[in-house]
Amino acid sequence: MTWRYLATRLNGDGTETFLNTNVPLTDVEIHQVVNGHGGIKATIEPEHPSLKQNGQFILEAGTTGIYAEVDGLIRGGGILENIDTDGPKLGLDCIGHTGYLTGMPYTGHKVIERDDPLKVSRHLWDHTQARKNFNLGIEFDGATKSRTMFIGDDTIPPSTTPVKVTPYVLAYWQTHDLAKEFDELADLAPFEYTLTHTWNTDKTRIHHTLTYGYPRLGARRTDLRFTVGENVTVLPQFKTDADSYASNVIVLGAGEGQKMMRAEDADPAPGRLGRYEVVADKSITTPTAARQRAAAERRARTGQDDISDLAVAQHPNALLGSYQVGDDILINTADGWQGRHSVWVKILGIQIRPNTNTTTLQVRRAEKVSK
Repeated sequence: MTWRYLATRLNGDGTETFLNTNVPLTDVEIHQVVNGHGGIKATIEPEHPSLKQNGQFILEAGTTGIYAEVDGLIRGGGILENIDTDGPKLGLDCIGHTGYLTGMPYTGHKVIERDDPLKVSRHLWDHTQARKNFNLGIEFDGATKSRTMFIGDDTIPPSTTPVKVTPYVLAYWQTHDLAKEFDELADLAPFEYTLTHTWNTDKTRIHHTLTYGYPRLGARRTDLRFTVGENVTVLPQFKTDADSYASNVIVLGAGEGQKMMRAEDADPAPGRLGRYEVVADKSITTPTAARQRAAAERRARTGQDDISDLAVAQHPNALLGSYQVGDDILINTADGWQGRHSVWVKILGIQIRPNTNTTTLQVRRAEKVSK
């Protein structure tokens, strides 16, 4: 596998200019995620003349794109966010392109009553990229709709016509972080998303594609095999404790005292000693969001042992690129304290370290997180 790293200048009109097609990065970490930004971390050491032009460093935070390519395919990318200098060593931290909306204000005023959260989330990008100098060239793929609801008050059945409804408002005087709005809409629908980078046919342009999945991304992959001793290089650590189980989950959201947003999800017949879990999250502002969070928290607390990381190697059973974030994969383990395991897990993130040729999957039991 031959890796190379590219740097571009993001021009703000949907195009980018190549600055260097062989950036000498080391200690590279590439992150791909579901419902998050991902990105790239790397270092440069020592100084390289190819990264200077007229005596100036060509990589500029906030406007430089960094991409990782292997065997002609782009496996990750991000916008250079931080440059840390430590003598001759530079540390680069790049946030995935969806992170561009972080701290981005809405510059107009839009009042929405009944609509689809997925469509509204796409409007956030359309609104941003329509402005001069703010076009990243983000394209869209996958699901085009989720479900219609009264976004500002999702307790109202969408088929009704209420006399009065609390609207969902996007406004320049109060909406100052479109990434936060985007993720809240994703939770509300709920839908999943990820962003990928691909070459055009003649490799003169990089496409940035935001792919939606409703109700989920990925698929159950019966064509792949992940087995300890074959392509799983470290015996997975299955963990369980008392906090991994809850028969009842209470979620407390925005508000104070008796006016606090509240929802509870309970197992009507747990068949074992009951246990409560209380989750406080002031970002929860609607009854549906509270109910969905309570249901998700209880679904994640079944008491079953679980794993969070899976170290895998290149293998014909599951080559790099044959699986994607969002996929469900079957893990087969060797004997251990808890016996053999054959468990379906969902890939929530992929971390690639080209320098050591290792890949780590961030996973959870599929029944806890897959829709």
